[in-house]
Amino acid sequence: MGSVKSVVKSESYAEIRRVVDQVRVIDSHEHLAPEEHRVKEDVDALATLFPHYASSDLVSSGMSIEDLIYVRNPKTPLKQRWDRFSPYWEKMQNTGYARALNIAVKGLYGVEGIGEDTYVELSKRMKEANKKGLYRWILKEKSGIDIAITDIEPFGLKVTEVDRELFAPVSRFEDFVLVKERAAVNALERRCGSGIHTLDDLVKAFESEFQRLRPYLAGVKIALAYNRIIHFEKTTHSEAEKVFNRIYSQRGFKTLEVEGWRGRIPEGISWEDAKPFQDFMVHKMIQLAIRHNLPVQIHTGLQEGNENIVSNSNPIHLVNLFLEYREAKVDIFHGGYPYLSELATLAKNFQNVYIDMAWLHVLSPAASRRALSEWLDTVPANKIIGFGGDYRVVEGVYGHVMMARENIAHTLAEKVEYDGYTIEEASFLAERLLRGNALELFFPKGLPRRRLK
Repeated sequence: MGSVKSVVKSESYAEIRRVVDQVRVIDSHEHLAPEEHRVKEDVDALATLFPHYASSDLVSSGMSIEDLIYVRNPKTPLKQRWDRFSPYWEKMQNTGYARALNIAVKGLYGVEGIGEDTYVELSKRMKEANKKGLYRWILKEKSGIDIAITDIEPFGLKVTEVDRELFAPVSRFEDFVLVKERAAVNALERRCGSGIHTLDDLVKAFESEFQRLRPYLAGVKIALAYNRIIHFEKTTHSEAEKVFNRIYSQRGFKTLEVEGWRGRIPEGISWEDAKPFQDFMVHKMIQLAIRHNLPVQIHTGLQEGNENIVSNSNPIHLVNLFLEYREAKVDIFHGGYPYLSELATLAKNFQNVYIDMAWLHVLSPAASRRALSEWLDTVPANKIIGFGGDYRVVEGVYGHVMMARENIAHTLAEKVEYDGYTIEEASFLAERLLRGNALELFFPKGLPRRRLK
């Protein structure tokens, strides 16, 4: 294996990089709020660029949560926030998260990274650019992304509200899967316009809602790894019904006090007690995805933020699903990091398992290159999705896609230099990784051409 320096300077790298840079990307995963929400915000370098990812590294380096909240508050003078921010920013400059943002502000706003001499001018330029057309400029023109699959439910938005010229939505259907208190059942009754008194009523409502939203969807997503282990057992109807009946029979509330606030919230049941019901509903969602020919995206590996249980997210926990639902196309997020080789084994053994590099290029550029090289040796190339930005801030998408292009070109150049690939083979794979594979998985009939009403 040659050094990074020698490969990057090679003629094969330069030729492959030209090919990679020309590919119009299919972005497998984003978390972007609608543009009209973004352009109403009071943007600046700190409040806008640090909603997640890099903020986790700030905390990891020693910043307190109180300081993080202070730094991201646009109502506080920027200079005061910078003074509190800069010591921790200096400590995390080595990480992929920091690199993505520095690439973004240079490529989009023409400033040399986020620093003492640039943050004021950067904030000014961000404010000037923060207007209608921002997303099209960054995503289409600068990033070379034709369409991005987006998870908008954390914003409380509807899949029917997505700008179809830029995005194709997935749904988590979490209001059905994560029912834990009677109030949630009542909310579903109002949403679906029908009474829900039994587990069968809930399943019927779920099926009806799935059918209604199907024309808008590029897939469904399971993100329960943030709350529990992703082993979804084969739960019987009777076991799930017992949990549902317990939830439905609740009438009580509990009092909650947080930092001086006191109020009542639905009593609910614990995540552990809810697991049989959740497992049942996850199986039901996969069955519906198969019936409606939609891929299933599943979060695995590291959870964003600080302090979680990464072993809950090992993709090995999903083997029972792969065995039972051979017709399902399962898109496994984040390369399973740090379980990269485990995911290689799964994708090699199971026809229905796909590897998705969403988030991975910024999480660890070096691990991305190593893993992609291993996966190309192990897994049929049509099963590797090379890019998903996975950002809440649009500037981060640009920084990430630039890093992804670099990592993919570098890895393919190594394959030419040391593993016997031809330039033609590497060029073919570049298009597959950044576009062709995702196009086949999510848009087998071609990209959507109009906004659905």
